[in-house]
Amino acid sequence: MYTLSAYELIIAGSIIIIISYGFNILAQKTNIPSVLMLIVLGILLRGIFDFLDFQQMQRFPILEILGVIGLIMIVLEAALELKLTRDKLPLIGKSFLLALLSILVNIFLISQVFHLFYPDIILLDTLIYAVPVSIISSAIIIPSINNLDPERKEFMIYESTFSDILGIMFFYTSGCLTYTRSNYLII
Repeated sequence: MYTLSAYELIIAGSIIIIISYGFNILAQKTNIPSVLMLIVLGILLRGIFDFLDFQQMQRFPILEILGVIGLIMIVLEAALELKLTRDKLPLIGKSFLLALLSILVNIFLISQVFHLFYPDIILLDTLIYAVPVSIISSAIIIPSINNLDPERKEFMIYESTFSDILGIMFFYTSGCLTYTRSNYLII
């Protein structure tokens, strides 16, 4: 198996930062969040690597660490936009309830769509697969709400932050349920 050298990692990281910067400029002109562009780029690169049969780098342990760091940074970035005071408690409560309700409804509806297309998959597994798709992420919301009035903007930031946190909790909890049910992890 091929391992990347430190130089290759630094070059790859630099290229990703330059591409991300270009996507940020493009996002300002098109109002499409740069995170979505990066996701599409990742999907396209994976397709290209699969087509070229580039299987030398199957999985790095560092990807898991970078993924966790990315999740933490997304939530912390959203938290930097917020100011907690007592008069904001009703707003925080409403945004939490909306985040909880929307993620539960989205998980249920999306899992039903998955079950419709893949009837052989049991319901618990479709629920697990629906969780990442159901999250209304602050990485998408925050760049998209610049033109809203401050009250709505703050509500959306709270709601998307709670959605991120609840989605992570649901995903890991449902993964543990699947693991205990079948003694192996499907994810």
